Amino acid sequence: MLRGIILLLLLGVSSAVDDISLPVGSTFSVTCSEESDVNLFFPTYKWTFLPEKNQADIHPNSEIQLNLTEPVLTFNPVETKNAGLYTCVTKGQSSDGLMKLKRRFHLKVTDTVLHRWYLAIVQEGETAQLPCPIPQAQTDTNTSYSNGKWSKGDSTGYTGLTPVPSASDEEDKTAGNRISWAAGPHDRDWSIIITDVKLEDADWYRCEVTVGSEKHTVRVEMVVEPRPPPRCLNHTQPWEECPDPDSRSWKAVVSESITAFSAHLYSKLRSTQKGRNLLISPISIASLLSHLLLGARGQTRTELENALYLPIDFSCLHSEMKKMREEMKESLHVASQMFYNPRHQLGEAFVNQSLEFYDTVPEKLTDSSENNTEKINTWVKKKTQNKISKLVDSVEPSTEFILLNAVYFIGKWKGSFEEIVKNGEFITFSGEQVSVPSLYSSKFSLAMKYMTTLKAQVGKFALTGGSSLYVLVPTALTEKALAQVEDNLNENSLRAMVQELNMITPVSAEVTLPKTKLSINTDLASLLKKIGLSGLFDSPNLCAVFSEEEYVELTDGRHRAYLSLTEQGVEAAAASGVSFSRSFNTFSAMQPFVFVVWSEQTDSPLFMGRVIDPTEAEGK
Repeated sequence: MLRGIILLLLLGVSSAVDDISLPVGSTFSVTCSEESDVNLFFPTYKWTFLPEKNQADIHPNSEIQLNLTEPVLTFNPVETKNAGLYTCVTKGQSSDGLMKLKRRFHLKVTDTVLHRWYLAIVQEGETAQLPCPIPQAQTDTNTSYSNGKWSKGDSTGYTGLTPVPSASDEEDKTAGNRISWAAGPHDRDWSIIITDVKLEDADWYRCEVTVGSEKHTVRVEMVVEPRPPPRCLNHTQPWEECPDPDSRSWKAVVSESITAFSAHLYSKLRSTQKGRNLLISPISIASLLSHLLLGARGQTRTELENALYLPIDFSCLHSEMKKMREEMKESLHVASQMFYNPRHQLGEAFVNQSLEFYDTVPEKLTDSSENNTEKINTWVKKKTQNKISKLVDSVEPSTEFILLNAVYFIGKWKGSFEEIVKNGEFITFSGEQVSVPSLYSSKFSLAMKYMTTLKAQVGKFALTGGSSLYVLVPTALTEKALAQVEDNLNENSLRAMVQELNMITPVSAEVTLPKTKLSINTDLASLLKKIGLSGLFDSPNLCAVFSEEEYVELTDGRHRAYLSLTEQGVEAAAASGVSFSRSFNTFSAMQPFVFVVWSEQTDSPLFMGRVIDPTEAEGK
């Protein structure tokens, strides 16, 4: 990788006087206005040029009017044909009337030695290119030139350098030649390349080229910055132990973090999926990121902790995630798995702690993309009880590491619906009535309340396994009303909703819900960027996962959610959501609504989503 800061300085430029002498290839500007000219109103400028007598193609006594109406004339670069007499006439109105001013400049172009200075700042171990270009004015194919000569040192002494034709020449590499030509004489460029820059390479370098009768000298000062310490220095140690693993405070920290993460995740997702059904499992994505966090260090660890709303350097996360899985195992099964390219060695501590906290043993990827794709989809299908049979379409050959998480949830109603499913009318935002199979009960026991903070009628449907389904129905059948409900969803409003409905005694009510089946795929990579994890896509610090030589970055992320709402209850998998809502002695969710599957055991959401049209089961 070429890297460096290049600064260019030119010598040979003199101050703006009547007689000006400039070297070929330099840059210079002259002005026709003096200090007193600023008192003129509405000035105009006219430039003329009388070439030197040696310009045979132009009559010596003929002035040429220049196409310039500005007070400044710039030469970039100065060429031999620019030599001659320049006149600028300024006309303008002054307090004394119309004034006309004239200034003349005699420009001489010399064949003096043109020196250029560059500063190149390079990091140790990288590749540097030291420039030695020839000015554009001197690149006439008919002009004779000498090959560039490079030397190293300062005024006290120089050492000649012998660049080789190509840095890629294996024989030259074997011979230890690190200096090569960047281009060649046919390109009029005698720049050189120095590979594997060392600290002792820091010095002054000089390039000399003679073009025609002119001698060009380029000097480059190369500053070599020391190689930074290894990125993974002190970053490969195991995750630190939880200081008090039996403390009940840690569970509250994790549940509050997951709830805040869930609300943030849902808000970012809905902003990109307007007018469509949504289904997502915050607990699945949080589990995936927590497992990744086990191998993250430095800034990447901080970014993951911030995205998960965790305290910085919270060491008890993984032990609490393990306890959470144990508590929910009757209704929610959470599984993790990782696949890796066997030519890389995973960190021993990461492998051991993945087994300890996430019950995961790494599996090797093969050389076959088809086999790897089948391997991953088979694992997902098994862990989701066949509800999600395909998570990935293919596995790129460049894939080095895959981290997976799958969840499977089942919760049966504590109440009951009629066994015979009848069709009901679901009203869409457009006012259209869509006939869909519906779940109906004339005497379903549930807690109901209108939540002012959410601007929605909320119904709590108790499920087996210590979970509940919350259905939030907007007060009006409009997109704006649904958006208001979603705008008001945050950690505080979710917790307030759960606490208030827990204090309400369930009542018998007539309930109608659409029978729903959703299967929605979400671009997890884009979603992670939106929640502040862009660093995962640009050389993240995963030093506990890989050795310090390994540089990997996130290139793909998938999240697929399945949800089924039937007479028996709620079944969901791998990233999922739910549906229901409305009040008084009846509760109907036969219109667009938001839903949350909440776990009383973990005091946090398991699934979140919305139903805009229950007839659209599939989604991207």
